[in-house]
Amino acid sequence: MSQPQMLKPSLELVTSSGRRTYEIAGADFHVGRLANLDLFLDNPHVSRPHARIQRREDGSYEIVDLRSQNGTHLNGKKIVPYEPRRLRDGDHIRIVPFDLYFRHPGPIIQEPKDDHTTVLRSLADLSSERLVTRSSHPAAAFRAVLEVVRSLSGGGDLGEVLSRAVDGLMRVFPQAERGFIVLAKDDGSVPLAAFRNKQADSSVPTLSRTIRARVLRDGQAVLIKDIAIEGDGEGSLQSTIRSAICVPLQSHDGRRIGMVQLDRLAEHDDFQESDLDLLAALGVPIGVAVENDQLLKERASWTAAREIQRALLPQARPAIPGYTFWECYRPAEDVGGDLYDYIPVEGDAEAAGEGRDAPVAEPPGPGRWAVTLGDVAGKGMPAALIMAGISPEVRHLVRAGVPVDDALSRVNRHFYDHGVQGRFVTLLIGTIAPDRHDLTLAVAGHPHALLRRSDGTYEDLAAAGAGPPLGVFPEPVYRAQAFTLERGDVVVFYSDGVVDAMDHANERFGTERLESALIASPPGVAAVGESILAAVRDHFAGRSQFDDITIVCFGRD
Repeated sequence: MSQPQMLKPSLELVTSSGRRTYEIAGADFHVGRLANLDLFLDNPHVSRPHARIQRREDGSYEIVDLRSQNGTHLNGKKIVPYEPRRLRDGDHIRIVPFDLYFRHPGPIIQEPKDDHTTVLRSLADLSSERLVTRSSHPAAAFRAVLEVVRSLSGGGDLGEVLSRAVDGLMRVFPQAERGFIVLAKDDGSVPLAAFRNKQADSSVPTLSRTIRARVLRDGQAVLIKDIAIEGDGEGSLQSTIRSAICVPLQSHDGRRIGMVQLDRLAEHDDFQESDLDLLAALGVPIGVAVENDQLLKERASWTAAREIQRALLPQARPAIPGYTFWECYRPAEDVGGDLYDYIPVEGDAEAAGEGRDAPVAEPPGPGRWAVTLGDVAGKGMPAALIMAGISPEVRHLVRAGVPVDDALSRVNRHFYDHGVQGRFVTLLIGTIAPDRHDLTLAVAGHPHALLRRSDGTYEDLAAAGAGPPLGVFPEPVYRAQAFTLERGDVVVFYSDGVVDAMDHANERFGTERLESALIASPPGVAAVGESILAAVRDHFAGRSQFDDITIVCFGRD
């Protein structure tokens, strides 16, 4: 009996002298004219580092051209440097003058014209404890569970862990000739995660559509016989899987996240019902390993997103003599769709407005600063990613001195052309001119700023030309409006998470409570901000925060 073989990706180099295969063993595979690379191509037309093949988190692969001199072609089309292109089995890679073929066969999913598959037994109860205890040999079953659990330890990426798991299964079920694990993706694909074959051939695992539906869709473990494998010819049969057992891999909440299949082509020594019980029990710790890997990757993504978002937030408040700033940022999840910023205005507004039909809203002045507050529809990672894309553009335009109304128009145009369907962004931009003590506002669908006067009264700074949110219309009109700031005045920017905060009776905090908190607050920028925040907290006390909450206050001392 030969050693078990794992189906690994490879590059096949085709030359006039023949073919040679290079296994892609790690997460990165480099190609070029350097002798120490994974694939050394000795030709002056090949760049030293020419291209890289890299593994994605889902186990698939992509190719990246490393700004090579003569380019990299994928299936006849030149790829853009540093823009990854996904690779599929059989893709032709041309690195002049070499021809390479990417090999990464996944499981063959078939639906024969005549379904020869016979389901001997379907198992719906996948409780690991019950499956083991009702085994005719419970001691042996527990030893098998320990065998597979041990195989799941030892570290490595998910592919390595699952390969060890299949090795363990092959030892537990010696009659199995082949074993594989596929993972279920959100797009309906089932990429191959691990494969073992005791035979010397390199056959690709076969997954019947019928069995796939029973296992992944219905969550059943099945014992089957006579799965017909179609050959290359019309109506021909290459072979028949005589016996197989298949079980789903499930998350803690019952989602099907993959499946395991063990099969044999030879007659006799078929799988029995007790084997199905045992494999179903062994699938439980394997499913835990898959889910844990997904959670770790998701946690890493959230951590990275949180760090990126923190980096986008201002690291310090503006140092404007006679002005004070205060802010509160509380996302409903680890990352949020709100974002505020303090931006020094360094450009010349008149120069920035040359060639535009719109009037210049802000003449240049010393020490000007802009305050922005934006909110993406939704919350969590998708909203954070959109805001992370918009924020740098807003910062660039405002810093360059582009008037606030024109800045909104430009950002809207870009977001409308490249935005995500069903997503929109509200944005409020205000520029402070400390030499004149005025505030110039422009609004894109965002809640209006509020102004608490030094005498305790308040005003709604509703800009006359407030326009719709970004991304809704291609060419909306935004207009700026200026307001004078007196000593003791405090301006409040806030996101809709403030007024939408719900109490236990599902009653919104609302604008009336916000205005009451504003009026009842002691004077001072920080006092106003803390008063509003305390009122919101009291309103939804004991209930989870529903939406991102951001408050920015500033004003004259």
